[in-house]
Amino acid sequence: MRFGTTRSQIYDAHKTAQAQWLATEEFWDDEVRREHGETCVEPLDAAVREVLRAIDQLAIIATQIRNDCEFTG
Repeated sequence: MRFGTTRSQIYDAHKTAQAQWLATEEFWDDEVRREHGETCVEPLDAAVREVLRAIDQLAIIATQIRNDCEFTG
């Protein structure tokens, strides 16, 4: 099982979304934007960071399992 490609796709999509969100500040700077940032964008950012950490941890575990099976089998 390979996690690198999926992780890269999620990371790249998140990075693009962050850049687009920051770009909206030039023409959308009011209380609604700030509220949207707090209720939608910030929780999404946190969730994506957690998902990326989980993928990293799964990749480590999968590698350990693969190595254990190769050396004991």
